[in-house]
Amino acid sequence: MVNHHIFCILQNSLGAIITTIKFNGRRYELWGKPLMAETKLGFIDEFITEPMDESTIEGKAWIMVNSMIKSWIMNVIEPKLYLSFSYVKFAKASWENIHKHYLLPIMPQIHQLNAQFASCKQNKQEVVEFFNRLIRLWNELMNYVKIPNCKCEIAIKIAKFMEYDKQHQFLMELDDDLFSTI
Repeated sequence: MVNHHIFCILQNSLGAIITTIKFNGRRYELWGKPLMAETKLGFIDEFITEPMDESTIEGKAWIMVNSMIKSWIMNVIEPKLYLSFSYVKFAKASWENIHKHYLLPIMPQIHQLNAQFASCKQNKQEVVEFFNRLIRLWNELMNYVKIPNCKCEIAIKIAKFMEYDKQHQFLMELDDDLFSTI
């Protein structure tokens, strides 16, 4: 049976640029997102497995797509990291090596974000600029703190609580001299 996912990747991906950001060993969690697009994920999570016979049309297509994805990975890492991953044969192994070596534990990043929230004051900034800074921190935090993806009562309450918390955070850190009456 021919795996149509391989051919979809080939058709939709020739000459594609997945990201212009070169991975330099930092902020893996942001850098890795573009590659995790649904059609390419199959090669990384083994949904699309290597065919038994590489001489078949599917086998040859798999080799081409694996090489293309490995090339994408190698083209978006800094040259100083290149040699660490260049001899790996499969895209999945390249991805796992990068993931294993550069994905930091989540707890220190959450702590760092909470420290930034604690020191995030308006300090005479325009309200829009201040609010945008908070939005960036909130969005980054949501990369690490996941709300259950369901419509149950508890998940809805958690989401509401988080929204109220954001509102309070915003209002508490506005400059007192300008917004003390809010």
